[in-house]
Amino acid sequence: MVEILLKWFVRDYKNTGNEKVRTRYGLLGAGFGIITNLILFAAKLTAGLITFNLSIIADALNNLSDFGNCFLSLFGFKISSKPADKDHPYGHQRMEYIVSMIISIVIIALGALAAYEAVKGIITPGEKMTEFPLLSVIILVCSIGLKIVQSLVYYSLGKRIDSIALKANGADARNDVFSTSAVLIGVFISFYPGFTQADGILALVVSLFILYTGFSILKNTADILLGEKPSNETIKRFIKIIRSDPNVLGLHDLEMHCYGPNAIFASVHVEVDGKKDVFVSHDMIDNLESECYKKLGIKTVIHMDPVKVNDPLTEQCRKVVGDAIKNVDNRITFHDFRIVSGPTHINAVFDIVVPHDLGKTVKQITDAIDYRVKKADPKIHVVISIDQQYTMLSAEND
Repeated sequence: MVEILLKWFVRDYKNTGNEKVRTRYGLLGAGFGIITNLILFAAKLTAGLITFNLSIIADALNNLSDFGNCFLSLFGFKISSKPADKDHPYGHQRMEYIVSMIISIVIIALGALAAYEAVKGIITPGEKMTEFPLLSVIILVCSIGLKIVQSLVYYSLGKRIDSIALKANGADARNDVFSTSAVLIGVFISFYPGFTQADGILALVVSLFILYTGFSILKNTADILLGEKPSNETIKRFIKIIRSDPNVLGLHDLEMHCYGPNAIFASVHVEVDGKKDVFVSHDMIDNLESECYKKLGIKTVIHMDPVKVNDPLTEQCRKVVGDAIKNVDNRITFHDFRIVSGPTHINAVFDIVVPHDLGKTVKQITDAIDYRVKKADPKIHVVISIDQQYTMLSAEND
């Protein structure tokens, strides 16, 4: 079904790296949601008012929020597709995340309102139904089927373009399947055993589903806006491209900043043989920056670090320092290693990257490394700088 919709409404739909194609995906998802949620809201509200069923009315309000969220998504995709300008040099793609946050707040507000009405229904239950609500049952069963279709469409579109807004709508639709199923069960319970409070209890269950969805979307969006690191898969693919050139001896200080699904900026330090012609190494750096953009769409700046290669004293000191660091904690990595040797001692100068959860102070770490280095070779004096860990790199201390 999704493939058919894409062929009908999205030109060149397989080219998901294109910003215009991505926008059309978002507009398709939002348009599909607007139509289907309006139908669901009108049908459930009618059934709820006819039968005076609070849980069905609460479920209708949930669909009304979904209807409004689709309008927000429509607006978000239109704004996020705008090109960069002088006031927003990194583009407008974060608007999609802002819209997702607004959607989550709307969901939470409606969930709280539904919970309030549900509690009132539990405290003061309505009268027992005298006739089986066949119309309500038919509407709820059809709603569950349509919500399943919605969830599949949203997830499929969101996965193809890595859209948090569409995935959020997919998660909301999936939760709606469970909440509407609970309402359907409540209709039967209220009619047969005569348990009039079941309506309010099931309405409360529905509202809790709504609140859970809202807070989940809010957390995921807030994590991204606060500066969540890119996915491990993106980092691995990026590192693989950098390491693909045999002249790259190591890399460190990788930073990635995400301004949207197709707006990632990266900087990284790459170690090269200091004896090689600087113009040759610079040409290699230019090629790697270009390859990162072509293959991953990541705008990259690479800093070139020249290092001594095949120097026996440097390699000996590097090994002593490396062993000492591993003995302190094998999660600590080091880079930018160089030595300044004199007649009585050798200064080993390097940076270390310390994991956030190591549980030791900077002084404890540096003192422990210094102690183990001096124990192995008293002539070596360490000069250590501490780097912040922005991404997780394996074998960073090449």
